[in-house]
Amino acid sequence: MVVLTELQRLWRGRGLIQPNERREVIDQLFPRGMPRRQFFTRFVSLMMLSTAIAVFGILADSTAVVIGAMLVAPLMFPVLGFAAAVVMGWPRRIFRRALLVAAGSIMAVLLAGVISFVIPGRDMPLPAELMARTSPNLLDLGIALAAGAAGAYGQVRRHASDALTGVAVAVALVPPLAVVGITLQLTEWQLALGAALLFLANVVGIVIAASATFLAAGFVPGRNPLHGHTQILRGISWAAIATIIVVLPLQFGRGAVLPVLDPTEEVTAVVEEYVGGGIASTEVVDVEVEVEDGFANIDVVVASSVSGPLADPLAELLAKQLSTPVNLRLLVAATETERATVVP
Repeated sequence: MVVLTELQRLWRGRGLIQPNERREVIDQLFPRGMPRRQFFTRFVSLMMLSTAIAVFGILADSTAVVIGAMLVAPLMFPVLGFAAAVVMGWPRRIFRRALLVAAGSIMAVLLAGVISFVIPGRDMPLPAELMARTSPNLLDLGIALAAGAAGAYGQVRRHASDALTGVAVAVALVPPLAVVGITLQLTEWQLALGAALLFLANVVGIVIAASATFLAAGFVPGRNPLHGHTQILRGISWAAIATIIVVLPLQFGRGAVLPVLDPTEEVTAVVEEYVGGGIASTEVVDVEVEVEDGFANIDVVVASSVSGPLADPLAELLAKQLSTPVNLRLLVAATETERATVVP
């Protein structure tokens, strides 16, 4: 019923936000009462704490800890402030919020790299929490769009402000940055690129959806907010260009939705060709494939009377064949030929 009432207000051109409410939103997204030094100290402190929590949670492969980092992270308000500045046509505030997000992002990447460098156990397999954030697709952009709309709606309608906590969890900003720092420190360039693309998709999705929600809610004064506002039109144009730049690699790059629903047969063929191509006395016993979070988790069992196939070359072949990241576990079972001579 509440949704229908607010849709009627939109249809009649009244918007969802009144002048006094608009001022409250602006004061929250662009705080003026707090001294600048105190604001930056608070932002940097929360950014460092959330990054540290995210790194520890990712390396410990703990989803609960990573969620805690999402709740502490202070990036959501600057991103929403950027969207509000776009629709209001405030270039100076656009620049300031973009600079704040960029500075916080660089800080998170550097801190994550340092923490992952000093923590022991660097030769351990990469945790699932890390790998899940290195292969974004259009579904991630869709989540960011929905979350951005929900975040902006929670700003303009104070009774829905509780949704901001869920938005922070739904579209994570700090964990992908932590993954970028960890993978750069490990010189895993492709994984770092995937995590950076996920962060960029999240930011662009939030800005696009939040800007549209602010416009629809009547955040910009006037009956026709786009008439005569060249700054707003320019901001929307840049947002559209950014969306295209993000969508293309998500759709056609390594972050595309995995096209192979059940690649077991394809994987088996690659394994058998690899094993039979030069490894004598070796036989494929079993191949199991599970696709999860954009990764192909593959278990291969071979029987061999000699040294078995190497896992790294096989994993590279499978990743190239499937065009998706691969986690390969190779088990080589030794076979022996027994001879017996009996003289009565």
